Amino acid sequence: MTDFIADDETTTQLLSLGYSGQAGAQSHTKPLLICDVDEVVLHLVDPFVEVLRERGFVLKSHSFKLTGNIYHTGSGQEATQGEVSDALTQLFDQQQHRQHIVDGVVEGLNDLSQSVDIIFLTNMPHPFRETRRSHLSGQGLDFPLITNTRSKVPAIQVLKEHCNHAVGFIDDTPKNLDQVRERVDGVHLFHFMANEQFRDMAGPIEGVHFSSGDWAHASEKIRQTLVENT
Repeated sequence: MTDFIADDETTTQLLSLGYSGQAGAQSHTKPLLICDVDEVVLHLVDPFVEVLRERGFVLKSHSFKLTGNIYHTGSGQEATQGEVSDALTQLFDQQQHRQHIVDGVVEGLNDLSQSVDIIFLTNMPHPFRETRRSHLSGQGLDFPLITNTRSKVPAIQVLKEHCNHAVGFIDDTPKNLDQVRERVDGVHLFHFMANEQFRDMAGPIEGVHFSSGDWAHASEKIRQTLVENT
């Protein structure tokens, strides 16, 4: 099943960062936090709603998903997958101006980085990788970044194989957390969603240490889990 096989570009990025599985490969000497970006580090929902409004659509958020929740303002017809993808493409293209940083994340991650290795794993089209990396670096978050277009499981499996310490994964999407819980043993799971409405709609997520929208709370819990309790 291709969903659980990393695409070629993601594999290339992992190799370029030293995750080769060979002698001299990347090896983490500290606990590792694998960190999502959208709605964890950068706001996505609110700026996406703005893009949709400019394009003549409205997000009627009655469930934790985008597809099936977006409608034409005038006709009331559901947006096609292509229309949703085009809006997301515009958002990612303009992310440096639209996707603002989540409160507290710069302090939280940089403080954690004193005792934890951090790597960003973000699902987005690969052509926007350099724009995203530049945006994050400009905000003071200069950690390695991997873009991904399928399940995050294969990349997380590779990253975990190169770490002999505790590994954590923080993400906004319940499906991503569920897949890692089911397929990758021994990864500590954390749920973070900056948008309160969508966080509430996510509901309980099996196996997570916490669900939060507050980085002061999240960073402390991550430290306790990955550093103090291992």
